[in-house]
Amino acid sequence: MTYESHLIELPEDAPWHEKPGESIHRQGDTDQIPEVDVTEEDLGETGEDPTNWLIMGGSYQSQRHTTADVITPDNVDQLETEYRLEVADHPNDFQGSPILVDGDPPIMYVTVGPDLLYAINARSGEILWRHFYRPLVGASDTTPPAERGAAVLGDTVYKSTLDLGVIAIDRYTGEERWYYNGAAAYRGEVAQDGPMHEELMWERSRGTTSSFPPLIYDGMLMKGSFGGEFGVSGFFDGISLEDGSPQWRVNMTPPHEWVGESWEHGGATAWASGALEPDSGTVVIPAANPGPWYGTVRPGWNPYSCGKVAVNTEDGEYQWHHQDSPHDWWDYDSPSPPVVFEAEVDGETKNFATWPGKTGWVYTVDMETGQLHQRSDEFVQHLNTFNLPPYDDLESAPWIMPDLIGGTNPQPSAYDPETRTLVVKGTNYPIKFSWFETEYQPGEIYIGMDTVRRTEPVKVEVGEQREGDEVGNERAGNETAIGNETAIGNETTLGNETAGNETGLGNETAGNETGGDGGDLHEDAGDDGEEEEEEEEAEPETQFADESVEEWNQNAGVIAGIDPLTGDVKWQNWFSWRVGPPWGGSLTTATGVTFAGGPGGYLHAFDTESGERLSTNVVGNHGVDGAPISWYDPNEGKQYVAITGGGGNQVNEEGNTIAVYSLQE
Repeated sequence: MTYESHLIELPEDAPWHEKPGESIHRQGDTDQIPEVDVTEEDLGETGEDPTNWLIMGGSYQSQRHTTADVITPDNVDQLETEYRLEVADHPNDFQGSPILVDGDPPIMYVTVGPDLLYAINARSGEILWRHFYRPLVGASDTTPPAERGAAVLGDTVYKSTLDLGVIAIDRYTGEERWYYNGAAAYRGEVAQDGPMHEELMWERSRGTTSSFPPLIYDGMLMKGSFGGEFGVSGFFDGISLEDGSPQWRVNMTPPHEWVGESWEHGGATAWASGALEPDSGTVVIPAANPGPWYGTVRPGWNPYSCGKVAVNTEDGEYQWHHQDSPHDWWDYDSPSPPVVFEAEVDGETKNFATWPGKTGWVYTVDMETGQLHQRSDEFVQHLNTFNLPPYDDLESAPWIMPDLIGGTNPQPSAYDPETRTLVVKGTNYPIKFSWFETEYQPGEIYIGMDTVRRTEPVKVEVGEQREGDEVGNERAGNETAIGNETAIGNETTLGNETAGNETGLGNETAGNETGGDGGDLHEDAGDDGEEEEEEEEAEPETQFADESVEEWNQNAGVIAGIDPLTGDVKWQNWFSWRVGPPWGGSLTTATGVTFAGGPGGYLHAFDTESGERLSTNVVGNHGVDGAPISWYDPNEGKQYVAITGGGGNQVNEEGNTIAVYSLQE
């Protein structure tokens, strides 16, 4: 790319500190929270420290790997349930990952959509405080946005908000400290009639893409933007940790690399979390799809859409970029957080960045240059991939795989440095695309694509069971006995607010959960995050219900182990269309165990090297869209595993469960 700064001028007179929404917080027994000074040195060492989990990805490199070693392949089937906690008033997508600050007791910080943050005693499940932010732009009552986690430093916990902001909260009390208004200026223009720029104000039915946690490094807090299906121009911000003042802003559609004015509505939003190579201070940012989906109005490669861009954390300046799908037509954005790892090549130790794409391959690039090292073997099926959609004619459109959900969407992968295994999740459905012309209107969907997905076979035998159905028929046995674990806590002291998703501060309950069937798939073409509501509107009726896709293996998705250096697929565990694809993230341990949630309400344990399923624990009778974490509590002599277990993105049954398991050493 020709070098010209991609930074946007930040107007000093913009209302950067003006908060568009309202905050409410409620306190329980906050005296339980021990005073622990979380330093930037602690953040840098959290990947090696088994007693905490201070960054969503488990480390700056986002490897989602714990050095805790109590749980092994030989004893993982002995995991015991500590508690299941049901939070918020209504079930919704729990696509996040908790943060865990060690202490006596350890404290877990968990986000729930829309815009709820909890501080929880990680041993007992007691809620110690909660903070609710009601965004000015609203959120849907029927499809509440997912929340994907928080960030922590010192005595402050930080979370993204649905109106493109960041809120800083006292992590001992739940009281607000400051607010950063990311919508105060847009494309260099100051918001004129209120705290938010008019082109960034719309009623969000699913604002999930703002809610990835910020990333903290060297005095800077970094976060992205969202709204790729609304014709926005994506950006990625560097914010001062001291007072929340903007320091730099990356234009994710750099004008000098786009034809004419197409960059202004070019999408490429940075809605997922990045990863860092701390020695160089380089952050790798995921980039979403270009806008509109059809490419006739945006000639060229359309950087940085559908790939990753690396920038310097100090000033935001460009380092390199890679595109999984240049000039994309299929919504093959690249939202999965990258993983940074070290490996020896030709006798030289080098750093690499790797990630699975919606395209269904894993890409590994040189961390210093962005040069592609390899594209892996496929981990989901490919059929007519990159076939250009016809104009206004779904009838003649071929079936294409992967569909717009993936490959891999925002699910964070896990990496085991001992076995050099990247654990990825993928979706495996066929889809048809057909484009039509559309005009940009502020706040309106800007896609220009009709789609229809195949989520089940045309002919299904009565009573048919496929190999790969999640845990097979185990739900007929002891798997239904979830038990009577209770989530302890003085819930009555925290008030009886119940205003639905307006506050979400009602009486959380737990215990007496029952099992259930894995749940059927939605009959829509909903994508994660910013795409879901658009697809529900765009999908045609079922005129293709009898059109079979013979090439499809009839599996909805997969969990796979891949060597990111060679690109070899080591193993695959498929999930039948009957249960749906696995969503959410994964976790690896130093002892060779991989944890990952499944669509039937399970937390699975696999052997990281071979993919052998070692054990299964019930989370709830709903999907499991969260990403697991693990820590060792030296005061209890236990290793814990926690997962935000509710989910509804790709299965009918939503939920609102935080499940915690343990094993005594």
